[in-house]
Amino acid sequence: MILDYCRELFDTLKNLEGLLKGSEDLREDYRKKISAQIARQASILDILVSIGMIVYFMPDKTVFFSNLVPGTGPVDLFFRMSAITFLSLLLGYGSRLGLTWLWQHNYLPGGRKHIARFYKKKYLKKQKEIIEQIQEILKSEIIVNAELPNDYMNTKSINYIIGCLEAGEVSNLKEATNLLELESRDSHVHYLIKTENNTISRALLLIKNDEEERR
Repeated sequence: MILDYCRELFDTLKNLEGLLKGSEDLREDYRKKISAQIARQASILDILVSIGMIVYFMPDKTVFFSNLVPGTGPVDLFFRMSAITFLSLLLGYGSRLGLTWLWQHNYLPGGRKHIARFYKKKYLKKQKEIIEQIQEILKSEIIVNAELPNDYMNTKSINYIIGCLEAGEVSNLKEATNLLELESRDSHVHYLIKTENNTISRALLLIKNDEEERR
């Protein structure tokens, strides 16, 4: 039956879209780890710069405090140390922003490119597992011998077609796709029943990008 076929196709595409989402999440996690490592590096140097500045300008270390003689009030000392602390923190924060930008754009050793290499092996291993599952689905009979054009190969469109068949509004796939096209002309409905990029094309593009990334 057409309805049974559509339900099976829906389940297959839902599984495929789940794998695509998993791949996207994996890549996003990969990027976040790189950014987080850069942030950690910059934060550590921020702290070191701030502490170094405070220690350097401590009393008896520089002429900055040369007028601190016995009898100087605690209020004066407090404001002087507060000023040094503020300037040190400000310089440290500026260093963090500058270093973060430089590392993000690979202008310094230990930048995004170098950090990516550290995480890439694990990322590609997990990505390979997802790709293999996707390829297995793409080779399945229901996908290879699909009775619908790729434009409708997504869960939104298939779910709409199933609804039309169950309601008796259409009796075959041709009528269902014609009705879908008619309904999708309404901008308020379009995004509910169609996608800009169908699931099959997204899967093939992911496989292609993965192959290029491994070269």
